Amino acid sequence: MERELTDSISRSSARPVPGDARLRPPCEAACPIHTDAQRYIQLVAENRPADALAVVRETNPLPQVIGRICAHPCEEACRRGGVDEAIAICNLKRVASDGAKAAGMGYEPPQAGLTTGTKVAIIGSGPSALGAAHDLALMGVASVIFEKQPEAGGFLRTGILNYRLPKEILDEDIDYIRRMGVEIRTGAGVGENVKFEDLAEEYDAVLIAVGLSESRSLPIPGVEMPEVLLAVPFLEAVNAGREVPGLGKEIIVIGGGNVAIDVARSAKRVSGGKVTMVCLEADHEMPAHDWEVADARDEGVEIVCSQGPSAIVGAGKVEGLQVKKCESVFDERGRFAPTFCETELSVIPGDTVIISIGQMSNLSFLPENGPAVNERGILIFDREQCTTTRRGVFASGEVVTGPGAAVNALASGKRAAIAVARYLGVDVNFSHEPVAIAGVPAGVAEKVKKAPRRKMPARDAGERLKDFGEVETGLGVVDGRCEASRCLLCGGGARYSQTKCIACLTCVRVCPYGAPWADKDGLGGIDPDKCQACGICFTQCPAKAIDLTVLSEEDIAVRTVAALKDSGGGEVEFGCWYSQSRVAPGAGFVSLPCTSRVSVWLLLNAFEQGAQKVFVSVCSEDDDGHFVHGHRQTRAAVTDAQTALEEAGIDPATIELRMEPELKCKKAGQ
Repeated sequence: MERELTDSISRSSARPVPGDARLRPPCEAACPIHTDAQRYIQLVAENRPADALAVVRETNPLPQVIGRICAHPCEEACRRGGVDEAIAICNLKRVASDGAKAAGMGYEPPQAGLTTGTKVAIIGSGPSALGAAHDLALMGVASVIFEKQPEAGGFLRTGILNYRLPKEILDEDIDYIRRMGVEIRTGAGVGENVKFEDLAEEYDAVLIAVGLSESRSLPIPGVEMPEVLLAVPFLEAVNAGREVPGLGKEIIVIGGGNVAIDVARSAKRVSGGKVTMVCLEADHEMPAHDWEVADARDEGVEIVCSQGPSAIVGAGKVEGLQVKKCESVFDERGRFAPTFCETELSVIPGDTVIISIGQMSNLSFLPENGPAVNERGILIFDREQCTTTRRGVFASGEVVTGPGAAVNALASGKRAAIAVARYLGVDVNFSHEPVAIAGVPAGVAEKVKKAPRRKMPARDAGERLKDFGEVETGLGVVDGRCEASRCLLCGGGARYSQTKCIACLTCVRVCPYGAPWADKDGLGGIDPDKCQACGICFTQCPAKAIDLTVLSEEDIAVRTVAALKDSGGGEVEFGCWYSQSRVAPGAGFVSLPCTSRVSVWLLLNAFEQGAQKVFVSVCSEDDDGHFVHGHRQTRAAVTDAQTALEEAGIDPATIELRMEPELKCKKAGQ
């Protein structure tokens, strides 16, 4: 029964907004892999984490990993940000995976069925490689991943520390992909104990996804001293639990990106000493994510901005870093072209310097007749086809895109999987890029009730510096459902049938947001930018010409039948899926975004389906969420249905309106 309900909401939520089949919520459009965030957020709100995880897995083969380290561009695009604060979409992904794991569900992979008889060699095992292997398996193509390190994961394993991504979490996501039939050979370095030419001959296609495995250094005096370290070897050693030779107690990290932040935070934990970051960029220009910078500062990392390294000073051993003032980092076209004041010099004292200014790929495994590289040693690559200059050899991830977030590498791998499958003759359906609906108009945003974003709980800064245990502890069920309740269900609102519409304009009159609009011929349309999916027009339309994309009248009717079967006693409760309380615990539950969606027809239909008693739970006016007038509409529908029952000679008390005892989801975490 739960699966039937999941299928129902999956179908209804996936329907496009009328007018443009690609028009989707901005969170989905902004996501590099176009995860249907709105749909899994709905399911988190209903406390159905396993079903939410299933939605995440439709596009994301590393849900636990990405739920912890994603750069979440979806949140930058979130329309809720135009009201107060964006939804914590990334954190809710983790709520789904954590909740599903706690319930022992959602971790059994599909039987992919490697039926095409083709096999692909994938060099590397980072997010791009894993994403490609996962999608190829779903398309029936077998793949073998070759990884030179003892364990799979690429930079996810060697470059991201446990305090952000515990290795057991990474292992669980990789194991899921393995159990789909993907073979992963570790300790199998191409160019070392495996020849590239052998792969090209043995396999039907080759995908190069080696990432950026080597650190760049600096051409400055003193860089040859033993206390000068490079970021990637340093992180690899820390991740492996090895001692880092040359690491002192006064460490200087050169760089301002996310990797430099990880180096600084790790050095702070390993050394227990002072850590200073030095970067060219001004504070507001730093390439590292704002939240990463904030975490580093919370842990005592000092950040010195607008300074460039000039020389590493010391007599035989590091004594400090000479820096010069950086006057600008970018030219008038936005290109990296730093300028310095050569006379404004100073020295930052320290006994260790770690350089973290960027990374590069190691392509030494390529033979002379292999895929061509340019004069800078970078693969020549067709971005549209994901192809190299050698037929049958493809590439994906940071080896061709340059540095970026893990989810971008994942997206690159998924695109490459499609290209490889097409090359192998597999019929691949490729969906168009979604187009985002516009932001929330100011007049509508003013009417949406403000609700604070739930903050991710984290260990105290002083406590977490003692070890590499995970810093963020997870939102949990209550705050997760609370946060999910803030979703505006963008693009999931009203749609109407022109053939059924009688141009009465009732919808225009009752909508609190002004979404329906009229022209000389009657109803001109329903503006998806303004519609908040409250359902009032849907319940008031006399011609039943309006329905809701996110949860249609048909879907609610299906849920009603299922709830009656579950109850076994002929009682059903219509209630808010955000609430964590029930007014009739013994009744079958019909979960709705708001009980304002309950129409007179749906209430009477419940009796036609065998209900002996119908409860409708309503929140107080103070707890009306972002559905303006929702409580008023619910009460009106109940009153009209009671009148209809009384006129039919049925006790109107068989429909009972009850106030929820406490809407905990509106108050927790505030």
